[in-house]
Amino acid sequence: MRLDDRAWWERGLWAEGFVAALATLAVAWPLTALLREETWVVPAVAMVVLVALTGAVLRTLDAPPTVVALGQLLLGLAGLVVLYLRDTLWRGVVPTGATLDRVATLLQQAGAVLQTYAAPAPTTQGVAFLVVAVLTLTAVSVDSMGVTGRAPASAGIPLVAGFLVSVSNTGQAMEPWYFAAVLVMWLLMLAQQGQRLTLAWPTANRRESRGGDDVAAGPRTYRGLAQVVGALTLVAAVLGAAFLPHLPPTFFGDGLARNPDARDADGDTGEVSFTETMDPAQDLRNQSRAPVVTYRTNAVSVQPLRVTATERFEDGRWVAPERLSSGLLPQGAPLPAPPGLGDGVPLTESEFSVLANELEPPHLAAPSPLASLELQGGAYRYDPRDSTVVVQGRVGRYDATYLSLESGGELPQGVGETPADPEQFDGDLLDLDEDSAEAVGALADEVVGEEDNALRAGVLIQNHLRTDGDYEYSLELAAAAEVGADDPIGAFLETRQGYCVQFASAMVMMARYEGIPARMAVGFLPGTTQDDGTRQVIASDAHTWPELWIEGLGWTRFEPTPGIRAGTPPAYARSTDEPDTAPSTATVPQEITPTPEPTAAPAPADPTVLDRLGDLLPTVLRAVVALVGLGLLLLVLPLAGRRHREAALRAASTPAERVEGQWQLLTRSLTDLGVDPPPGRSPRELRRHYLRGTAMEEDGQQALGRATATLERTRYAAPDLVTDDEAERMGEEVRTVVDGVRHTSAWNQRAGAALAPGSGVEGLREGVRRLLRR
Repeated sequence: MRLDDRAWWERGLWAEGFVAALATLAVAWPLTALLREETWVVPAVAMVVLVALTGAVLRTLDAPPTVVALGQLLLGLAGLVVLYLRDTLWRGVVPTGATLDRVATLLQQAGAVLQTYAAPAPTTQGVAFLVVAVLTLTAVSVDSMGVTGRAPASAGIPLVAGFLVSVSNTGQAMEPWYFAAVLVMWLLMLAQQGQRLTLAWPTANRRESRGGDDVAAGPRTYRGLAQVVGALTLVAAVLGAAFLPHLPPTFFGDGLARNPDARDADGDTGEVSFTETMDPAQDLRNQSRAPVVTYRTNAVSVQPLRVTATERFEDGRWVAPERLSSGLLPQGAPLPAPPGLGDGVPLTESEFSVLANELEPPHLAAPSPLASLELQGGAYRYDPRDSTVVVQGRVGRYDATYLSLESGGELPQGVGETPADPEQFDGDLLDLDEDSAEAVGALADEVVGEEDNALRAGVLIQNHLRTDGDYEYSLELAAAAEVGADDPIGAFLETRQGYCVQFASAMVMMARYEGIPARMAVGFLPGTTQDDGTRQVIASDAHTWPELWIEGLGWTRFEPTPGIRAGTPPAYARSTDEPDTAPSTATVPQEITPTPEPTAAPAPADPTVLDRLGDLLPTVLRAVVALVGLGLLLLVLPLAGRRHREAALRAASTPAERVEGQWQLLTRSLTDLGVDPPPGRSPRELRRHYLRGTAMEEDGQQALGRATATLERTRYAAPDLVTDDEAERMGEEVRTVVDGVRHTSAWNQRAGAALAPGSGVEGLREGVRRLLRR
């Protein structure tokens, strides 16, 4: 390789490579909102930097463009192997069959996560591998097209492709700074190209002396192409965001934790944080059938799986509690007995065994109240304030026992008769929502009346919301509720339409108005029984319910939500057939047919190659559709370019006009190949201009001489004497010249002329003007 006399940073286009790397990373920025953990960030940045440095070094050594692109691709693949596949290499160097198996496994894992979870999805090793691999290929494409190929406008295509992935899967409007970052980087790439071309104008003959291999002597202008690509980018972004399916962010299925400190119950921060919202509306709308929890139980009556609870209602929404590590009981300490449970309450202990758990830490789902808990391969701590388990790290399997009222048992006398002492409870458990207090109080007075037994009052409130009050279960809030953002509970009581959160919130506030401490519990419905006797809980089984403090029972579950997405009311809440029947002497009936005795589930068969291909099929089909769409888009510019180049030929009616049309075909074809269009001068000066700006062989130069001679005779001699044969020979000379210039042009210039010619841009522009005039 031969080095020229330019400075090394100019030969390597180091500044342009740096901007291209930043543009690729800007495309990756929105992925931080789609993926929960950021374990992919450092490897991705390292790979993008590796690609940029490789391209700059090879360009500094004056390597041909093809060698630069291949070098970047090979080193990028090598980097991916080192990061994710190193242990499958023979002697740490040579890929083996295990390497391919590992790649298939990682892609299968990534596909399962991305199809199962809504944003933000967990960043497994497979997801990290897929993201880093895609960003590496994007970096190679952007650097090859925008820097080595000197076509930054075309580099917008891979940038847009990567950006649309984020736009299509956030489930909400993209933040403007994400788009602005990519736009600024792309415009900076275009500005760098324009500045370099301006500085290179005094050395127009450099290409002739270098034989056409100078990567800095690319196409002379990309303004038109940049305008078209920019317009197509905006159209694709708008249409893509409107028509591509969005993945709703889930609440339980993807984990409640957002703060990294929340994943460590023993963290140095001394505190476990949770999400701000306790509304599982997104989970209720989730269409995924992937199980969140798979379990067995020997209970006669299955219970909802409780995850956490809160008493804080602020600014129209439930807010998760703040947990201090100092208030959590360590693993190994006996779980405390349920608070407030009086003597003589008939209890039974049931077993609960989780076979598969996809709920993200620090949360764990189980019936309540727990009597014992044993995790397989994990650690936990227990918050006795609201009977919540806080786990440290992912737990796949666990076993527990829990307490429930014994079927057929009788509650002791006096349950619920003694009012709660406000001094013994946190103030939040009795606080009313100020905005809805008037509406809540009026309804509670109407429903509860003079009833002073807390259990009976709770049943009256539950029955009013569940069956007696003409309320409608719906995931879509009525218009009045939607506009009542400042008073969502009052709006719900007015419209009487909502889902479990609205029903539970209304009951909590009505109970507090009656002086009964109450809180909101969040968890899952019991799920669906499977053929093997297990039960499966999915994301859309997310549920909320109120828990009221009843003297003699302690924290007691109620079920005010009607409809199919609601649990069965507990026995004690269905035991008052008449208003004056005291629940303290009621018999607790049986509720649900027991789950079959546990049987050993058959072990799943190892996935075959066909299974893996089947799992990858949706991803492959989407990629094929995207490639077909891109291919159709790339067909438009070449066809429009051909029509624009041959416009004068199609309009010609005489041999002289056909000669002029062939010359226009020549000038526009050479402009597509990166040769400056000729100034408006004599044919002989035009010939000298093209000889200076190209590096044709001898036959091409002779053909150019004959073509300019024919043009000169046509213009200045006797146009009427030009024959059809001369016009035909003019076409042959033009084809010879164009082929000669194409043969000596760099690969990126030939590719640009074929796939995205500047004449295509002009053709589209003229077509748009004609449509506007019409």
